[in-house]
Amino acid sequence: MQPPLDDFLNHELNAYIRTQLLDAIAQMASGQRYFTYNTFNVLLDADTSTATIEDELDVDRQSTLPLEAFREVLLASESP
Repeated sequence: MQPPLDDFLNHELNAYIRTQLLDAIAQMASGQRYFTYNTFNVLLDADTSTATIEDELDVDRQSTLPLEAFREVLLASESP
């Protein structure tokens, strides 16, 4: 079983979601933003500088990584 981050990137992420998350990261100075999608939720936390990807269907499955690393993953996943 892949980590939730990998599943999110492979099965849920599209151009609209990528843009929405990148814009939110760019605008965040403090606080949290929570996004609910079809099978994954994304919590962006500027105060702890983390991004958490939660599996909506399995509450015990989540991936947490530094916010900047998540931004870089989103940028790297853009189509050429």
